[in-house]
Amino acid sequence: MDVMTRPDAKRPLGRPRSTAVDRRLLESALGLLQEGGPAAVNVQAVAARSGVAKSTIYRRFRDRHELLRAAIGSAVAMPTAPPVEDARERLAWALAQVQVVLEDVLGRGGVASMLEDRDPGFTTLVRDLLAPYNAALVQLIEDDVAAGRLREDLDSDAVVTLLMGSYLGELLRHGHVGSDWVGRYADVLWYAIG
Repeated sequence: MDVMTRPDAKRPLGRPRSTAVDRRLLESALGLLQEGGPAAVNVQAVAARSGVAKSTIYRRFRDRHELLRAAIGSAVAMPTAPPVEDARERLAWALAQVQVVLEDVLGRGGVASMLEDRDPGFTTLVRDLLAPYNAALVQLIEDDVAAGRLREDLDSDAVVTLLMGSYLGELLRHGHVGSDWVGRYADVLWYAIG
């Protein structure tokens, strides 16, 4: 972005950006994504939902793709080390992380769009944004294998796919993911990989 600055100052000309406005825009975009998929996220809809003028949105984001990237990127936190040493509890923690991404970030609208590949650009965007996140989960499994907490012949990448797939399977079969999902699937997966 080309920002004009005064020669004697390091601060851009004009009013400083409001973090509260940024937060409202990103939350509005995520809410629209969760409800209606990426097609529901456009500048008009974000302006209406957030109460922020379209001109303000365009000053921050070139287009809806950039807005979606910022919204999803702001909501996907890299998984940190699990707070527990017990392998089964670490597995439950990883399942909970998957639930946050699929439910609280993408929501049904985003997940459905990816499964149907309705918007290939969006699908690529999400895969790119989740690549470091997925790599961190794979590394977690590999660390547990190296520490002897999981079987040494385990395919870490396949385990992460199973984590995500179990959430999707529960959603497809029952129409919702129950509050007991993490515990139930942690037990099943633990018997398979422990």
